Amino acid sequence: MTHPIRKAKLHTFERRDLNEGGANWVGQFYPYKTYPVLFSGVDEQAVIDAAEAMRAEAIEKHEKACIVRQETARRNKERAAKKKAETLS
Repeated sequence: MTHPIRKAKLHTFERRDLNEGGANWVGQFYPYKTYPVLFSGVDEQAVIDAAEAMRAEAIEKHEKACIVRQETARRNKERAAKKKAETLS
């Protein structure tokens, strides 16, 4: 079990509606509703670097707690299934 952000795909887009200045590229992890953070940069590599730095930070800070929650949910589901099976027999 791992943090789900490890599997999130990074989508990058080139902006073409720019006025002078500003970010030429934006990026976001998919699925967008799960990861609403938008990254921007002057080029695609700047967006990728910023997103990957955020991904590494999230994994470092939150993966251990995420794994504990996933394991707890799995054990609770197994207990509920076992209890249901016992009541049916």
